[in-house]
Amino acid sequence: MKPLWVAGLLAVASALAIGLSKREIGPGQEQAGNAQQLPLHAKRMSATDLEFSGDVPGSQAYDGMYASYGELLGLRQATFTVTDDPNFPVKAELGGVTLDELMQTLHIPDKKTLVAAVCDDGYEAHYSADYRAAHDPLLVLTINGKAPTLVKRSGEEGAYGPYLISHPRFIARYRILSHTEETQIPNGVIELRFLNEDEVLDAIHPRGNFAADAPQIQGYEIAKENCLRCHNAGAYGGLKAGITWSVLGKIARRRPKYFRAYIKDPQAESDYAEMPGFPEYDDATLAALTEYFQTVNTGSGQK
Repeated sequence: MKPLWVAGLLAVASALAIGLSKREIGPGQEQAGNAQQLPLHAKRMSATDLEFSGDVPGSQAYDGMYASYGELLGLRQATFTVTDDPNFPVKAELGGVTLDELMQTLHIPDKKTLVAAVCDDGYEAHYSADYRAAHDPLLVLTINGKAPTLVKRSGEEGAYGPYLISHPRFIARYRILSHTEETQIPNGVIELRFLNEDEVLDAIHPRGNFAADAPQIQGYEIAKENCLRCHNAGAYGGLKAGITWSVLGKIARRRPKYFRAYIKDPQAESDYAEMPGFPEYDDATLAALTEYFQTVNTGSGQK
């Protein structure tokens, strides 16, 4: 039986050819190819096919379409050696296509587009235009020369594939109370969604007039980066937790002490908790998150 990645290479892509825009390779990266097209097909033909969906201009044409692993390898590649990605206990050479390169290939606008990387367990990672410009995230296609599906995860069951996302180097840009900007490095990625960033943020923005340094705004800034990865607000956000944004709001209003304690140490509050704890969050950070979620309701924009 052929490995999944070989099947992906052999998959016959039908139908939709997209022109490739040229892009300069950044410092420390090197060009590994310069394909001119990315054929897409309407049905999943291999377990390593990457699905596309979205609602921004340009992405509707690709909604529900798939690209094979082999076709993605045909795009202009970047390679770098990563030393600060927690997915890898030792340095690893990663190759792949940057999210910006992929968006240019598909003619999806960079401005105001939020890229959501959907994983096989319902987890999501989110890449705003600002995040992409600062960290240049890469859709990883090779790990030390092998497809992600052939490389076992470190400290987890299964392989890294079908896809994962990493960075040449991650340097946090900001700190909010005791929360430092977190790297978005999911593995098991099966789909990329191209979303209107304003609409996503409007769905979770606190309702009311708050100063820029108010706890509710600080909590919102942390929650949109952290909590949205596993908890969904309507159509947006991850599904891994199975607990919606509005339910989090109810818990924060009705049981604020429990809400704060659960964020800090979930396993101390529930034997069934799978959420990682945040012991580094101080009282002010926990209070900000609680006060933000107390503003969440089931009305317009927050579902």
